[in-house]
Amino acid sequence: MSHNPSMSPGFTVWVAEMVHRHRGRLLSYARRRGLAPEDALDVVQDSFASFLTLPQAQSIARVGDDAIKLLTVIARHNILNLRRKRATRETVLDLNELPASPDTESHEELLGRAEELTRVYGCLLRMNRLQRAAILLSTLDDRPGEDVSDILGVSPGHLRVLLHRARAHVRACPLDEMPAVSARALRNSLEAS
Repeated sequence: MSHNPSMSPGFTVWVAEMVHRHRGRLLSYARRRGLAPEDALDVVQDSFASFLTLPQAQSIARVGDDAIKLLTVIARHNILNLRRKRATRETVLDLNELPASPDTESHEELLGRAEELTRVYGCLLRMNRLQRAAILLSTLDDRPGEDVSDILGVSPGHLRVLLHRARAHVRACPLDEMPAVSARALRNSLEAS
């Protein structure tokens, strides 16, 4: 029978010390990312579990701040995975939240509009934050370019590049690759930007 080093008393003491040393910082990180306390705790526990499955976990933990850096990266990915899983569980679009339309539109036209809105919102969610903020401020809020440049802290030339890329992204973004996202989740995500 082989000896498993992960079951030795020294290993459990090392794990306990590492968890004690980094748990608070990781919980704060998860909470700053908008997670509820219970979700933050789940993400941190999953992050420690993932870290401990790495064959080089003990050697990483002995080098300066390498353990907390890697744990933070793992936590970030766990947060993104948690949000992605929740988004896919929600309904695609709550028809009660669709904007009112004239009685002249058929059901097919309404569904087409809903699909296009879902596609555009999904495309906006998949943009990087700076592109999304640029297109929301300039197109949806109808702000002049100088104001948008000042708000985002970029040059007018950089703003033009951001807007060009954002519009190209929306034009090329297909509906069939869009994640299932509820209207409420889309609105909350866009408002958080």
